[in-house]
Amino acid sequence: MFNTLKKTSLALLVASTALVQMSCNKDDDAEKLGNWFRKDLPNFGGSIRTNAVSFVIGNVGYIGTGYTNETVARVKDFWAYNAERQTWTQITPFPGTGRNNATAFVLKGKAYVGGGYDGVLTVDNGYKKDFYEYDPATNKWDGIADFGGGTRQFATSFVVNDRAYVGLGFNSSNFFQDFYEYNPTTDKWTEMATFKGGKRTGAISFTIGDKAYVGFGESNSQTSYKDIYSFDPAGNGGAGNWTRIDFADGFDQDAFPARSYGSAFVIDGKAYIVGGKGSSAVWEYDPGANSWVERAPFPTQRGFAGAFVVGKIGYLGTGSPSGSGNGADDFWGFDPSQPINADDDL
Repeated sequence: MFNTLKKTSLALLVASTALVQMSCNKDDDAEKLGNWFRKDLPNFGGSIRTNAVSFVIGNVGYIGTGYTNETVARVKDFWAYNAERQTWTQITPFPGTGRNNATAFVLKGKAYVGGGYDGVLTVDNGYKKDFYEYDPATNKWDGIADFGGGTRQFATSFVVNDRAYVGLGFNSSNFFQDFYEYNPTTDKWTEMATFKGGKRTGAISFTIGDKAYVGFGESNSQTSYKDIYSFDPAGNGGAGNWTRIDFADGFDQDAFPARSYGSAFVIDGKAYIVGGKGSSAVWEYDPGANSWVERAPFPTQRGFAGAFVVGKIGYLGTGSPSGSGNGADDFWGFDPSQPINADDDL
């Protein structure tokens, strides 16, 4: 009898402790600035998916390709989101093979999508190097020069001063630490300075002002990183220069999570790093102050997602916690200036 009461009391204590901890965690999150909302937002216009690409041109965001639950799993459809009208419209499909894990960037009002993995093992083991240009004015795609670094998936891309840069990622034979510059005027790729953070995949990039930032990701041994490097394209005699950005003195690095396959928003000169494989954490980076501040987390663990910014709102949809499975078709907005409003999660 005594043992039964003892076990019951212990179980109640454990349950009560768990409830208190959950309550404290929710209270802690509620104190963090940043509001995720999906009230009044439509779900993504296409099918459930993960590992799609995304970009924004003007005030229209785009999500396309990826891995789905359809009969032909790797798809090539593309969808445009009008934030003012809150509507999705299907555009001309991607002209290459259906694929996931591609990369995308925007130059002078046109989008460029390429690389990735299409599962056709008889051609380069399924890894891709072809690239295509999308013009929203004509709703047409045109092929451009193949990526200069060869086949790969999970490449990282960014744009600085009207030049695009693509690098990192992996294929069946190697992980990469290279970067190439694309010049749309000459339709040529030029190899740039080697990334100083070593070989990695699933890195996260963003541009603020005339500098780009690349970091996080994981190694070929699946070790995740929490470092970040800035890239100055004018440095090193025009080959570009990479500089590791150290954490500020006194910053608690142990509380700062390593991650890979996450997303990034840039709003009002600050970057917001969102989620990643097995992560829901959101951190704000201010390059002027070299400071990191934790913000309200995404409602679930989410990586491999499509993300873009329109105005001062970040949007994120599709994706999955691990990059496998059928993914999601939910669609969220993020306002970093507002506190959490639970009524917006409907």
